[in-house]
Amino acid sequence: MKRKKVLAITGIRSEYDILYPVIRRLRDDKHFDVKVVVCGAHLSDWHGLTYKKIIEDGFEIVEKIDYLLMTNEKTQRAKGIGILTYALTQTVDRENSDFLLVVGDREESLATAIVGNYLDKLVAHIGGGDPVFGNADDPIRFATSKLAHIHFTTAQVYAENLKGIGEDAFRTFFVGNPAYENIQGVTRLNLEQISDRLNFDIKDQRYLVLLKHPLSSQKEKSFQQMKTTLEAVDEFAQKNQLKVIGIYPNTDPGAVDILNVINRFEQCSHMRFFKTLPRDVFVNMMRHALVLVGNSSMGILEAPFYKLPVVNVGLRQQGRLNAGNVEFVDYHKNHIQAAIRKACFDQEYRKKVARLRNPFSNGVSSERIRKVLESIDLEDKKWYVKKSLC
Repeated sequence: MKRKKVLAITGIRSEYDILYPVIRRLRDDKHFDVKVVVCGAHLSDWHGLTYKKIIEDGFEIVEKIDYLLMTNEKTQRAKGIGILTYALTQTVDRENSDFLLVVGDREESLATAIVGNYLDKLVAHIGGGDPVFGNADDPIRFATSKLAHIHFTTAQVYAENLKGIGEDAFRTFFVGNPAYENIQGVTRLNLEQISDRLNFDIKDQRYLVLLKHPLSSQKEKSFQQMKTTLEAVDEFAQKNQLKVIGIYPNTDPGAVDILNVINRFEQCSHMRFFKTLPRDVFVNMMRHALVLVGNSSMGILEAPFYKLPVVNVGLRQQGRLNAGNVEFVDYHKNHIQAAIRKACFDQEYRKKVARLRNPFSNGVSSERIRKVLESIDLEDKKWYVKKSLC
């Protein structure tokens, strides 16, 4: 029996968390042969060299593509995707995989979709049909969807969005968010154990989590936006005797400005920032948190599974499906603090979040994806040729 060859491409910790349950499921199935290409932030010391975790997870890394240009300028992503597309073409041609598997709306998704089309390889894309207003991610995700051959969406409405832009129903599948399987599979730790792993004492004190990225369309405002956010969080935490656990931003332009603000607060005894965290520590940290503050996609996609309130500051993530746990606020200190206060201490609101209906499914996504890929006849040309919209 010939095994179907899957090449997964990943460039950052957040999207690997979505990809991991899927490639683990495929690797454990006799019908598939799974290999991985790592690139981008995975190869950055600034972000904790997270490719090492992929090795620890037991996957065969067939290529490391270092395309990340840390210029903090808008030009870095456009130049980087050119490098990535060139290098990935060589890898895909050599590996001769049947499927290219990718997540989301970053450089890796578009580069993979371009390469797959030119080399006649089926591109399976997780996360299409999900609108994100206000930055480059939305059109990049849309372009990836138009290039991809197989769509695995995290919500039913996103599947309908893809059909609405002309994507065939037979190639569009609502599977839910695979990252939930990471959460389900993690052994529970108590606050004392988490404190020991973080080397940060949260045993006797409540805490919030801060995770904030730059917005490409507002890159020049990144420093001031992060300064306003952190000042609001710092003041609120001190007043209410809370601690703050922060995670470094992604690699997008403006990230250096955010880090410059973080550097001003890292000496605060009630705050601690991390480049990255082991999966078991991160999951348990989120299980016990009062609120997630910032603008990470985690607030939209994963926080509903934790039943965790979210304060999303600014325009990043606006337009996406809100399960009812996300409060959007502008960059005004009083507005940020009012939303945090509601998330932490308004018991009626917290009960509402605890009862929310999660539109991103229930944690069986990887098996749904496996079944689809197993069922596809690689000789059937319908999968390779997209329907004309003319």
